[in-house]
Amino acid sequence: MVYQQKVQIIRNKQVHGAYYQLCLKCEKGFEKTTPGQFVMIRLSDNYYPLLRRPFSIHNLFQNEHGSDCIELLYKVIGKGTLALSEYQPNQWIDILGPIGNGFCLNKSHKKTILVSGGIGVAPMRFLAKCLLNNGSQCYVMNGGRTANDVLCTDSFQSLGIQVEIYTDDGSAGTKGFVTDDLDMHINQQAPDIVYACGPQPMLSKVSEISKEMNVACQVSLETYMACGMGACLGCAVKSNDLKPSYFHVCADGPVFLSDQIFWE
Repeated sequence: MVYQQKVQIIRNKQVHGAYYQLCLKCEKGFEKTTPGQFVMIRLSDNYYPLLRRPFSIHNLFQNEHGSDCIELLYKVIGKGTLALSEYQPNQWIDILGPIGNGFCLNKSHKKTILVSGGIGVAPMRFLAKCLLNNGSQCYVMNGGRTANDVLCTDSFQSLGIQVEIYTDDGSAGTKGFVTDDLDMHINQQAPDIVYACGPQPMLSKVSEISKEMNVACQVSLETYMACGMGACLGCAVKSNDLKPSYFHVCADGPVFLSDQIFWE
């Protein structure tokens, strides 16, 4: 069930650089949220910004009063997210959610690898927490262009998860792409499944490597969205199947089996 509601901002803090963490108190609808689902945010009742913005759910918890609270991790990249970064605690915003199909968690999966790039790490903290609760072991590979784009390392480590860091310029961790050593870590970790979220070239490479090494893989796609409900057709991606020939990321995803997607 998708709910539209006005929610109160608990905190909206700068993590570092252009990255922020937003915490919202929600009145209904989030108790059964799965990692990978998202919300669409409208900042005000006027027409600016005109369209809602999609944000992956970064964390879910209950406050001391038993209310569901969600955390969103976002990057300021335009006028909409800049306006969002200026909101203060106790202000209200309009959200639509939870939306979409999240990651499928199987209790038989005892070892998992999580691969993320940049802001693609947003749903992975929530995913890691749920996997650990299911008794799975997690190994995280997290990348970014620079050290400033690598997020959540401390958060993963606080859960007892080993994290490998990759940066394009070598300013943190290993210099190179997060996928460079994926085949090696699949051999070492022998995972039951690989989960990934990040830019499309990264997801395409993760899918290719997972297929070559005969490991199941689920990917969460990042696309532009206008409605979040499958009506505007703005988030269509080509399918590997004859029918349907296209998926709508908001309605059919955002999480897919990696071999469902035609990687161009």
